[in-house]
Amino acid sequence: IDQGRVVVEGTPEQLKQELHGDTIQFELENDASGDARSALGQLNGTVREVAFDGRVLRARVENGATALPIIMSALEGAGIGMISVTVARPSLDDVYFRYSGKTFARAQEEGSR
Repeated sequence: IDQGRVVVEGTPEQLKQELHGDTIQFELENDASGDARSALGQLNGTVREVAFDGRVLRARVENGATALPIIMSALEGAGIGMISVTVARPSLDDVYFRYSGKTFARAQEEGSR
């Protein structure tokens, strides 16, 4: 549910399984979404989906352990600094982000205004 409307239905497990592979999340030093999108676009199939939330880049990949060094090298080669990186299996926050374009935390912030 996003802003009072149903955006997707299914059990938590079904929804997470739709997001095959892993999520790699990078906190970037700066909002470099254009440069990062360009750098990742040159990786020929390593990255399936890319999304940005401010300085946070989320990349969907088949295998996080294999893709991580490739993506980090591409970002570093484009002069994009990283503060932190995490690799995780799909979560409900990933599902929510995919269908609403924002994290649970951001949705809660917007709802409390």
